[in-house]
Amino acid sequence: MDLFVRESGPVGAPAIVFLHGGEYSGRSWQPVVERMQQYRCLVPDLPHHGESFQPGPFEMAGAATAVAELIRSRVGTGRAHVVGLSLGAQVGVQLLAAESKLVDRAVLCGTIVNTMPGVRLTAPLLGQIARISILAEGIPAWRAFLRMVIDYPEDVRLMTGAQLAHLVVASAGFTPPERLDRSDSPTLFLTGAKEMRFVRRSAAALAQRMPNGVDRVAIGMLHDWPLRYPDLFSRTVDSWLNDTALPPEIGLPSSDRR
Repeated sequence: MDLFVRESGPVGAPAIVFLHGGEYSGRSWQPVVERMQQYRCLVPDLPHHGESFQPGPFEMAGAATAVAELIRSRVGTGRAHVVGLSLGAQVGVQLLAAESKLVDRAVLCGTIVNTMPGVRLTAPLLGQIARISILAEGIPAWRAFLRMVIDYPEDVRLMTGAQLAHLVVASAGFTPPERLDRSDSPTLFLTGAKEMRFVRRSAAALAQRMPNGVDRVAIGMLHDWPLRYPDLFSRTVDSWLNDTALPPEIGLPSSDRR
């Protein structure tokens, strides 16, 4: 499908494709994009979100295919950097496995994978747990959703309860795709140090599967830190894309991830 895309920055500059989290739209990246105008920034609304809204269930592979077509059609060099958060990070992983030649370097934040046996059975269960957890403000990984309802009401209102259920199950059932280990795109997997342990372990597992995968944590941060602290995040992305030292707020993973 054709995705709605916001574009900014010099046409001839290196391109970054920003992939937003579930229930958000590309508008959520605006504070970061404003700080990265030395790049050509392409910010799509993923399928079933924002201006790319359509009926039907969300499919991870279909979303990655749509992003691949975006890079082919909008980036003259045929390669782009990819930055993703949460659901967008999962789409980024899918893209790296399916179309690694399109991705130069990547920064993927809060990438959750399902490592439990019997994914087809556990995904709906995890999806239901996630939906219940959204109602519990005390659970750090889901506070972002509660704030999003206030910050981005126009993004949230479009999706029906049934579509939200499909989206959550697709995300909860996400597994490392085949051929990810063949992607040599340098990829930084980031999590907030205050995220739930299984989220941090997901980043470690993904980084280990990739030849050039790196696992780091944002000290003292929750799941939505890239949107809450755009200065730090934009500096982190710029450092990774230019292969320079990461900010001191980005640290090594703790021992509980080993």
